[in-house]
Amino acid sequence: MTDFVRWVADDFGVGLADLKPVHHGADVAAEVLQASTPTGEQYALKWSGGGTDVAPKVTAFLVDSGVQGIPGPLRTRTGELWSVRDGKRLSLAPWITGDRAADTGLTTDQWTSYGALLAEVHAIEPPAALAAAMPRLNPINARMPALAQSLGERFSTVEPQDDLEAEVAATWREHQQTIARIVELTQELAARDLGGTAVICHADPHLGNILVAPEQLHLIDWDDVVLAPVEQDLLFMLGGMRSVGPTTQAEEDSFFKGYGPVTLDHTRLTYYRAARALEDIALWAQQALTGPDRETCLHILRGNLGPDSLTARALGRADSGVT
Repeated sequence: MTDFVRWVADDFGVGLADLKPVHHGADVAAEVLQASTPTGEQYALKWSGGGTDVAPKVTAFLVDSGVQGIPGPLRTRTGELWSVRDGKRLSLAPWITGDRAADTGLTTDQWTSYGALLAEVHAIEPPAALAAAMPRLNPINARMPALAQSLGERFSTVEPQDDLEAEVAATWREHQQTIARIVELTQELAARDLGGTAVICHADPHLGNILVAPEQLHLIDWDDVVLAPVEQDLLFMLGGMRSVGPTTQAEEDSFFKGYGPVTLDHTRLTYYRAARALEDIALWAQQALTGPDRETCLHILRGNLGPDSLTARALGRADSGVT
C-alpha cells in the first residue's frame, strides 16, 4: 500500500490518506483500490497488467466528446493518461459512489437509459489515430483455444491435487464434447471475413461493470475495449448471461427502447457469443484450479456450460434480428 501512496504522489501529484481494496470482478491481472485524499476527494486507483493501454485513451476521448457516464482518467504530472510502475499501468479516475447493477439490478427506466448510453458510445466515430491503435479483437480470445486444449489434457492425464480439482475435472469431462464444439466454432468463424461496421465496443458491458448512481449510470472497466461490430457488445443483452444481463423479455425490450433499432447479423452474433463463451469456460476453469474463490469459480463454470448459457446459445438457435 505504501508503494501506491508514493507512486500516486510522484506520478499524479495527489496525496492519499487511505486505500481500500476493491474485490469485484474476475480480472486477476488488475488490482483496484478506492483511494481517498486528506480533504475527502476519492479516486479509483487501478494497477493493471491486463487488457491494452488503449483503454484510457478511449475513455478520455469519450469524456471529451461529452458522453455522460464514462469515468475518464486523471492525467499525470506530465500530461499522460497513466504511468508505468513495475511493468503495469497505474491510473486514477474519479471514484463513482453507486451500487453495482449486478447486485441491485436495473429498473425499466434504467435499462432504457443504459441502452441509450451504449448507443451513444457506438455512434461516436473515433479519430483515425485512436482507431488505428484499438485492437479489432479482444486479445484474450486469441489464446483461449490453446488454454482449453491445455486444460483438457491436464484433466485427462493428471491426477487431481484435491477434491475441488477433481470436481472441476469431472465437470470438464462431462462437457468435453460441448467444449470441443465451441472451440471449433470459434476458430471456424474467426477465419472468416465477418464484415460489419466497426465501432467503439466496451467488449464486457455486463451488469458487473455498471454502477448505478442517483443521477447517472456509469459504465466502468474499459480494459478490453475493441473496435468491432455492435454484435460484440449486444450479445450481452440477448440472453445467456444469466443475472448479469437482461433476464426477462421486458428488460431486453427496455434496453433496446433506449438503444434504438438495429438489425443483427446472425453469423457475427454467433461468433462473438462463441468467443465469449469459450473465454468464460477456459478462464473460470483455470481460476477454479488456481484461485481465488475456487468454489465460486466452479459454480460459474458449471453455469457457463448449462442449458441457458451463452455456450448453449452460440451452439443452438439463431436469433432473429432485433428491430
